[in-house]
Amino acid sequence: MDKDKSGNGIQVLARAAAILRALNDTPQSLGALASTTGLPRSTVQRIVDALAHESLVEAGSGGVRLGWGLMEIAKKSQTSMVERARPVLETLFARTHETVDISTALGGEVSFLDRIISDQELRVVSFPDKPRPLYAKANGKALLAQLSNDEIERLYGDGLKPLTEHTLTSMPALLEAIEQVRRDGFSYDIEEHALGVCAIGIGFMAANGKGYAFSVAMPASRYHIMKPIVENALRECRQMMLELL
Repeated sequence: MDKDKSGNGIQVLARAAAILRALNDTPQSLGALASTTGLPRSTVQRIVDALAHESLVEAGSGGVRLGWGLMEIAKKSQTSMVERARPVLETLFARTHETVDISTALGGEVSFLDRIISDQELRVVSFPDKPRPLYAKANGKALLAQLSNDEIERLYGDGLKPLTEHTLTSMPALLEAIEQVRRDGFSYDIEEHALGVCAIGIGFMAANGKGYAFSVAMPASRYHIMKPIVENALRECRQMMLELL
């Protein structure tokens, strides 16, 4: 009996985690969440109600989105990582003088933890209110590469929305790109998130299994010149970070 209860509890947790992974800053309907997660709508409703009670999601007439409670938990858990990564991030900046960052995934979007802006006259500066889907950014693809293909498909069950004419909008194309990241180590955003902007990323995993990524963003006009320099710097900094973990 105890084993059955334990098994049911694990199943509920797994379903709640699937719902949280499917959410981002854009409110989603219960029907959309049911479709993305493959769960019955009634099950989604019960779990969303429980998560809303703990402020882990916000549910209203406009749909369901990630809640402030989850954001507070995320901030607490990332503090030590940001502190440890800061010297590595400064090294990455010194090697490239482009805009550099460390990030993790929050639902289906990139969550920036720390960033250093390029000191060059022509530089990349992100707009905070612009959507940051994992599939359209270099750091996001590095984070997706740490998931299984099934998890990626569930995460974007409602489709891949284009941000530019270069954004990958088919799941087979995305999975092919992610396989390249797993094979070669580097991830790329060639004007997929914003026209005129390119980025290269690399991922790593903390001891607790949490995924992170470093990335370097630059104007498209400097991409081909900077590509080998950035890749070497990212490879070095990833190794530095792993030695600190």
